[in-house]
Amino acid sequence: ANVTLGWVANHAIQVKGESDADNFLAHNVRFVDTYEQLFKVTYNSSTPDVRADNGIIRHCLFEYTAGVGPQWYIGGIDCHNGKDWLVKGNIFRNIVSPENRLAEHAIHFWSESENTTVEGNLITNCDRGIGFGLGNRGHGAGLIINNMVHTTRDVGIGLENADGVKVFNNTVVSENYPFSIEYRFEGTNAIIKNNLCNASIELRNGASGELSSNVEDFAT
Repeated sequence: ANVTLGWVANHAIQVKGESDADNFLAHNVRFVDTYEQLFKVTYNSSTPDVRADNGIIRHCLFEYTAGVGPQWYIGGIDCHNGKDWLVKGNIFRNIVSPENRLAEHAIHFWSESENTTVEGNLITNCDRGIGFGLGNRGHGAGLIINNMVHTTRDVGIGLENADGVKVFNNTVVSENYPFSIEYRFEGTNAIIKNNLCNASIELRNGASGELSSNVEDFAT
């Protein structure tokens, strides 16, 4: 709590899920100018039941001070196989790749993470916003609620093989990309409700979901 961490070759903090590192808490930490993802949770795919559980990241700042990162392989929070994590009330800014390849999301939980709650965060000027799952490395149930997301190159909120995720009450502005929210692949079954978006909410690659009370074309 109450520290600044950064200017390192890899991650400002790495939580080693493969060592059963549970109950992590970050409060009012500034994560800045790392050469890889600012915050990382790792795991061993051969022992998936040994994982980082019950983490909390709240009221922190994640940023690249030059307005762009040092390379494409950067991101904000990158969590593999985490369970019961809460990400609340944080600010993410300028997580931008200087290359054609995109930076990772400001907030990304995948590799069979589950029961993640992402609530009340501000994401601005980032390549990608919030991601649950990626390709065949999916996500279980979770909640994405009351976030403000502004992306400049890709989707604001992306669900990929994310089963049982609820996406409620978010404001999403996506520039230079046709979709604000997208849900993809047959492993995705989502409830997407009451979101304010400047671009469409898109079903892709055989996903399923229940949509209601969303705005997909508000003017920015």
